[in-house]
Amino acid sequence: MRILLPVDGSDHSRHAIRFVADRVEHATVELLNVQHKVPEAIIDLLGLESVRNAYQEEGQKVFDSLKDVTEALDAKGVVLGGELGPTIVQEADRMDADLIVMGSHGRSAVSGLFLGSVSAQVLSRTERPLLLIRDTVPTGPLRVGLCVDKSDYARAAGELLVNNQEFFGEGTTFEVINVADTEEAWHEAAEPVLTLFAEAGIPCGETHLKGHVGDAICEYAAEHLDLLVIGSHGYDNFRSAFLGSTAMRIVAGSGVPVLISKAH
Repeated sequence: MRILLPVDGSDHSRHAIRFVADRVEHATVELLNVQHKVPEAIIDLLGLESVRNAYQEEGQKVFDSLKDVTEALDAKGVVLGGELGPTIVQEADRMDADLIVMGSHGRSAVSGLFLGSVSAQVLSRTERPLLLIRDTVPTGPLRVGLCVDKSDYARAAGELLVNNQEFFGEGTTFEVINVADTEEAWHEAAEPVLTLFAEAGIPCGETHLKGHVGDAICEYAAEHLDLLVIGSHGYDNFRSAFLGSTAMRIVAGSGVPVLISKAH
């Protein structure tokens, strides 16, 4: 597994690093620090090489500040200059990352679904799985809940879990979650993914919730889960990625880490 870990020296970065260090034994991990792009006029004045050296020096300071949590990782550090979100996505594509892991706090849907944050920029631009770690980092065996509906995106998310079971660690439990008014509607959405787990020989629980989809899932996760997984399609337009989408409301409202599986 190839994992991209964008870091900026913040507590959010530390949370993401701790989660990965606790889960990953055999993986290629890259720590990425993105320095804000210097205006062209400054580059012309100082010279491109001087600016690159300045990027490296500032980035190395960030890596040095995180040494206490990165010691357990055999990770390569990369420093780039540019716009934060687009640069992270470009680097993930360059290294062909299997997973991007970022620290991020959630905000309520009412406050704008964290519009403008770096994690939102990355989420709206990448087609790669993105794991957002919250302020509380789960340890030990995980309780993982996979949110499903009748779309192909749910099955893609299920395949991501089945194919990368070792990432979550020994003792991890999985359950399929759907919000539906009737048992028939629940099974119609859940059965394809339950079948996927059964064929892989992975035990999987079943959770039937009722009510408003986003609220019901976030409330359930707060009490019963360590990680939520949702499938979502990719977006070309930033605004359309976050306004009115149930998946994005779950991303914004969840207090536990969220893994978003992107599917075309």
